[in-house]
Amino acid sequence: MQRNSFFTSALGILCLLGLLASACAPQPAARPAALPAGVTPTPFLSTSTPMPTFTPTAAPLGSPQNPIVMAILGAAADSPQLSSLDALCAQLSGFLGLSVVGRSFPDYISLETALQKQEVHLAWLGPVEYLLASEKELLSSRLVSNHLGVTAYGVQFLGHKDANLTRYYDAGTNHATAPAASALPQFAGQTPCLTTEKSLAGYWVPLGYLAQNAVSTQTPVLTKTYSGSIRAVYIKGICDFTATYAISSDPRTSSEVIQDLPDVIDRVPIIWISPAVIPNLSFSVSPLLPLPISAQITNYLLEFSRTEPGRQRLTALNAYEIARMEALPDDAYNDLRTLLAIQNVRLSSLLP
Repeated sequence: MQRNSFFTSALGILCLLGLLASACAPQPAARPAALPAGVTPTPFLSTSTPMPTFTPTAAPLGSPQNPIVMAILGAAADSPQLSSLDALCAQLSGFLGLSVVGRSFPDYISLETALQKQEVHLAWLGPVEYLLASEKELLSSRLVSNHLGVTAYGVQFLGHKDANLTRYYDAGTNHATAPAASALPQFAGQTPCLTTEKSLAGYWVPLGYLAQNAVSTQTPVLTKTYSGSIRAVYIKGICDFTATYAISSDPRTSSEVIQDLPDVIDRVPIIWISPAVIPNLSFSVSPLLPLPISAQITNYLLEFSRTEPGRQRLTALNAYEIARMEALPDDAYNDLRTLLAIQNVRLSSLLP
């Protein structure tokens, strides 16, 4: 009886140990549910995959969303300039089958910013503004305005007839009879009357010719106006010579001078006159504008300027008398660039 109880107890203990061992043993991994037929499982990625980014495609140049922009400077709101600009752009739009719009900028700096951002493609500019834009390859000249019969102007050196100065000027041809190297050394050590330090013809170009030919003078007397410079030479004692714009016209014949000084042509003669080195108002294009479109616009403006409506519109657009437009390559500015570079002129200081 006791023996049976022992075996019963031992058997219970063995069963209990078996159950404990079974509970502690590693359990087999649960089998995943079967995938439907034809479905390939996707591998698990430990890092998240970024969503692709998309860069919108720019609208084609000349579309309404990305028009060709023609710029002018300094037009007042509601001025005839703006209405003429809009009218010209509408004509070009019809001719090209592309969208062309006009935009006026208050100053050159704001225009240059737009050029840098590729927001402007065409521009009407004076010589200083063009030199600045071309220096950074933002624009390239295509056309120049014919104003008072010429497309560029120069400078003339004037002195009093009583001064011991040799004249190198032919009034019949309105040309110099000798180069600057022969005519200008006689001004060495003398005092010039000039206009302002923002003037090309009244200051920097004549000083450029003097510097180019190693002619040193006294510090210029600044008169602010051409008429003031001429009067100063006429009455003597203030300065020995002056320089004014030339070729396009002669400031000695202006009403404000000749009315008071009727003998000024005789008393203040031309000593030497330069070639035409300062181009008039120009029309330029961005190098980003496709060449075929640039050529079409240039040719259109050339032909348009030869019509009376065209002359009137271009004159109103620029508030500047334009007889017609003529071709003008960038190298037409090289002589002017040389005269300014020899003096290390900071072009931005010449802006209005």
